[in-house]
Amino acid sequence: MHDAEQLRRVAVKVSSEAAGLLRDMACSEDLGRVITGETTVADKKAEDYIVDMLRSELESVQVISEEAGGVASRASDAPIALVDPLDGSTNYLSCITWCSVSIAFADPRSGEVLAGSVAPVYSGMPVSFSRGGGCYHGGVRFGKPGIRGSIISVYVDEPGAVEAVAGAIGRLKGLRRGFKVRSLGSAALELAYTALGYIAVFVDLRARLRNIDVAAAVGAIRECGGVVMDGRGYPLRIGVWSVERVGSVVASLDETLARIAVEGGSG
Repeated sequence: MHDAEQLRRVAVKVSSEAAGLLRDMACSEDLGRVITGETTVADKKAEDYIVDMLRSELESVQVISEEAGGVASRASDAPIALVDPLDGSTNYLSCITWCSVSIAFADPRSGEVLAGSVAPVYSGMPVSFSRGGGCYHGGVRFGKPGIRGSIISVYVDEPGAVEAVAGAIGRLKGLRRGFKVRSLGSAALELAYTALGYIAVFVDLRARLRNIDVAAAVGAIRECGGVVMDGRGYPLRIGVWSVERVGSVVASLDETLARIAVEGGSG
């Protein structure tokens, strides 16, 4: 079993190179063609590239991915790679430059997420972490950054949820002037920027997010000293042995802000 820092470096390398591949292919009409279900040519090409790279970088690895699925063994010593080859695919296929590649590594026996990286497809450096080894923006390790941005990132579907979260937004704005609400289209990347402190609060009440979507970014937020909760205010649980939904997600470097968002969203 590789140590967490080794796995972080592999995650950064593979996610960054896959992001480069997607960037080089961007805005090609063929990439949006559906292969099966919701899988497009872009998704499949990126995933195949990532799986090949992971298997060349590591002696053995168990891959759980968006397109291929998979089930990992708890008895194996091979780390589990949770792969989202293209988060923000609607943006990507629309030539909108906010999308990312996300890779996390987990211990198959404990289920602990050990390391991960979220790499922007276009501008920006990867956000990565290793458990106990700190958070990185590109190649620079940083401590607890604190909130530097004024964005509240919000995803809701149902009218009732919109009304509920509106109250929370009002309370948040009462605490800190200048907050602005955005929904940018790549949850993994927005969570990564929450870890950096550029997004103050992340709220997704659609109950659609899966472990492969968020494992790397959630690990980074926690390693940076932040909190990630489910829609009821409990620490978010992330299973790692197969693709599964994690439900609603609320995150911030400031626990008070996260709890206000949870109370509003469940109200």
